[in-house]
Amino acid sequence: MKSSTWRPVKLLHQSIPRPELYEWLLHKGSFMQRLKHHGVKSARIDVVSHALQQPTLDERKILCIEPRLLALVREVVISSDEGVWMFARTVFPLPTLTGAERQLAHLKNRALGSKLFKDPTMQRSEFELASLTPEMAWYEKVKCFTATNASQLWARRSLFHIKNKPLLLSEVFLPAIQNL
Repeated sequence: MKSSTWRPVKLLHQSIPRPELYEWLLHKGSFMQRLKHHGVKSARIDVVSHALQQPTLDERKILCIEPRLLALVREVVISSDEGVWMFARTVFPLPTLTGAERQLAHLKNRALGSKLFKDPTMQRSEFELASLTPEMAWYEKVKCFTATNASQLWARRSLFHIKNKPLLLSEVFLPAIQNL
């Protein structure tokens, strides 16, 4: 399996096939709020994985996590009666989950954004984008949980800091998003 190559937006933006998708990929606010704005009323979050595990090499690098250290990894599928919209993976280094931020470890089926976007200390990095194809490990993971068979999926990731504590959010947009 090939690994994904994450690139700054400026290097990939002309490769994105549809302007509607580009707007979703670069939206800096809450994904769930944007779904509501587009008329999706019954959006739900299904947690497919929530466990301590070793982050991938590139996740460890961006979060400055030492090899062999564990992090809390939460993977969710966001869907509604109208479609399946996104697969998202959040990596929380364990030092991030201290103090008031401990609540991030107990989101259950609540949106991550419901906490992040309310915190006045929250900062978000610029997005990195990746094009995912069937021979890539990320694509296979998304396919397991969403049954997608698209020839290409687009993903973004960004680093958040809350009270100077980092977490990494990677989001894979599924084909139905282009219909909103």
